[in-house]
Amino acid sequence: MSPWVILGVAGYVVLEWFVASWLASIIGWPGVFLTVAILVIVGAAVMRRAGFAAARSLRPITVDGVSVQPAVTEERVGQVGREVGDAGSLFVAGLLIAIPGIVTSAVGLLLLIPPLRRAVTRMLSRAVRRSAERNGLVVTTTTTTVTGAVVREDEPRPVRGEIVSGEVLEGRIVDDERGPSAPSA
Repeated sequence: MSPWVILGVAGYVVLEWFVASWLASIIGWPGVFLTVAILVIVGAAVMRRAGFAAARSLRPITVDGVSVQPAVTEERVGQVGREVGDAGSLFVAGLLIAIPGIVTSAVGLLLLIPPLRRAVTRMLSRAVRRSAERNGLVVTTTTTTVTGAVVREDEPRPVRGEIVSGEVLEGRIVDDERGPSAPSA
């Protein structure tokens, strides 16, 4: 283990001890223990809420009782990314609050302020992206969206060769490996 990591952990423990001692001089040690216990419970509740928020943003939409995954567009990917990122930041805030200690709880409570949380998230995501690009990782997204009607799984499917009434979609099938092919008749 790096000596810097050991020094950082030791410094953190000393800082937490000094802050707890200072707070104990004001409200007493029973008050400090009660405060830390309440903060652990609050942190767990924040983490739970963040988990539900992340799951909610990834859930498909229900149309007429049928689950439909929304079309994957650049805007939708960005929206889901922001929602999941915010839920992740909220989870980290809850984790910091739940870790027994006054300093970590104070940092976690500060991260509950939405503008501050978004600013920290943007700053960290830029740092991660720059680090990934420096190491040669390039992230690109390719999206193919086909618009159409909702197809219900409980409807009978046509037998091969059977004529089916309804809307006919004309177009080309695009395969990333082979490129665009001619429309089939």
